[in-house]
Amino acid sequence: MAQNLLTSNIPSRPLGNLEIFFKMLADAGKPLRREHWTIHCALRLVFHPPVADPVPYLRRAWQILRYQHPALGATISPSGAEDPTARPHLSVGPLDAEAWANDTFTVCRDHKSAVDLFSSLYSTATATGYWIPTSSEVVIRSSHWRIDGAGMALLSHDFMTALASVLQHGVDAPLEVLVRGRESVPSLAPNLEVLVRGQPPSVGSAEGEEDPTLAAGADALVAEFLRGVPSIGLPTRHGSAESSPGASGCAVARLDAATTAKVAAACRERGIRVTSAVHAAIIRVTAGFPQHPLSKCYAAFVPVDLRRSLEAVATPESKAVSKVVGLYFSGLPVCVNSVVPEEGKSIKGFEDIARDLAAVYARDLLQFWDVGDGSGRKISLLDLAEPYVRRTTALFGAPVPEGLPPVQTPDLSSLGKVDTYLQRGYGSADRGKVEVAGFWIGTEMLNRCVQFHAWSWRDELNLGACFNLSYYEEEFVGDILGKVIQELLLGCGIEP
Repeated sequence: MAQNLLTSNIPSRPLGNLEIFFKMLADAGKPLRREHWTIHCALRLVFHPPVADPVPYLRRAWQILRYQHPALGATISPSGAEDPTARPHLSVGPLDAEAWANDTFTVCRDHKSAVDLFSSLYSTATATGYWIPTSSEVVIRSSHWRIDGAGMALLSHDFMTALASVLQHGVDAPLEVLVRGRESVPSLAPNLEVLVRGQPPSVGSAEGEEDPTLAAGADALVAEFLRGVPSIGLPTRHGSAESSPGASGCAVARLDAATTAKVAAACRERGIRVTSAVHAAIIRVTAGFPQHPLSKCYAAFVPVDLRRSLEAVATPESKAVSKVVGLYFSGLPVCVNSVVPEEGKSIKGFEDIARDLAAVYARDLLQFWDVGDGSGRKISLLDLAEPYVRRTTALFGAPVPEGLPPVQTPDLSSLGKVDTYLQRGYGSADRGKVEVAGFWIGTEMLNRCVQFHAWSWRDELNLGACFNLSYYEEEFVGDILGKVIQELLLGCGIEP
């Protein structure tokens, strides 16, 4: 069964557990024509002569991208009325390249930048592409149930590679010529559970039978998060308690290359990752605001890319599966105590918090959880993926218990060095060269949390913040970003 699932060119398949989790979050925004965590990636491009008008080249590259990754055009079919418990299906039809570009690629002449465009978009059934001539930015946008952050960075490289091919061969070259050496992946790549187990996720709810060892491991992960609930959070707009979510906003702070190098050196000296240091700064700034009396800890889930772990245990069939478009990640629970004043306890400083976080980020995903039976046997996070996401789905779908504050915890997602995914330039001087001068990633937010994104590009550390404008003012989030950067530099012993 595993080989058929991994190699078949299937036009339809049931959603996996992680996809269902993200669809559940997205569906909450349906009345608003929005989707929580819709993911956006923007590349600021510099075209060199002889390219005068880049639009035809960009449209053709967008067609190639859909050919290479059919899931970009996939849509979700709801469960049938005859069996409402059946899983929704993901389906994709054959490619009509011209119709695809006409329907999903837009030239946005009335927008100033990707940040400006970000706040104006609504839900779409498929992935969409945009070109903003004013800022020379190309934007790729998709529901988060279709692709994750690392996948979006990989997809950006594939788009730029396709663009370079169009620049070399011309917009009128046949698709077969433009994609030579980069053939299409199977219509729909398998989901995470299939890659891990070689079979579809078990049907049914969390009441279905589970391996007791895996269930215990998943319970332990959720318990680690719950240990810190209710978490500290950032204050929202005055009077927004009953407000419905509106459009999303974003802000970005950037450290120059010299300062970034100093931060990286300070982190190496302390034996921590830059991501841990940035996250510690976010926690410290958040803890500086008044908190609910019950909020004593910082509790969240931090995303971790599972692609390397999947490669380490891959069979020849699963190794050949494209892992660009899809959800191939999980979330590790983080609980940091002593971040706000408590009687008889001292508050943790920047380095202590960073070390707590570093211990989480450094966990071995393949030797992840000790079963505790004295055998020393350890289970990978991949094996825990299915029961774990069942529990987090139930957790996120449940209302906040009475007496607890609303969830306003700032989260961090880090891509690390984007240069490992994306080149700084593509094409050739004689046929047309294009430089990637800037990179940005962000997610639409429909809840009361601020989502931070950290990445480095061209040796510069970037920190973005996405938020819902119903709950946060742009000026306030911009001020928070400044405070986080200041806390990061002070914590690393660098003069601001």
